Amino acid sequence: MSTTMTSEEQRAVKQQILAAFEHGSSVSDLLSTTPVPLHRATVYRLHQRFQTDPETALVDGRKGHPSKFRGEVRTWLETFCQATPDCTSRSVQTALSERFGVRVSIAHLNRVRATLGLSRRVLGRGKKATPPLL
Repeated sequence: MSTTMTSEEQRAVKQQILAAFEHGSSVSDLLSTTPVPLHRATVYRLHQRFQTDPETALVDGRKGHPSKFRGEVRTWLETFCQATPDCTSRSVQTALSERFGVRVSIAHLNRVRATLGLSRRVLGRGKKATPPLL
């Protein structure tokens, strides 16, 4: 199922697939008309699961990992990094932990900051200046 669908939308699609399958639609017809890309085996597994346990067949039991940068945390991160553009990811990591109790790796923090355009700006030294000849 697509990650942009809500659990209720996923449940509705599964119900439609099962109803059509029960009424004699072929799996190839279902796959061509379903708005969600599915494999043939997925349809058969869904049908088998519905036959054995109809109450839980439509429920997607996967939990996944919730995003740590939502709402107040993301707003704070943006304002903090805009206010102090030269702050290191280590200092942001420590501040996040102290303020919100959120533990985030520096690598993930760097990815999020880069996505938001809030990466640390380090001024390069450029070419080494040669001392003037006397």
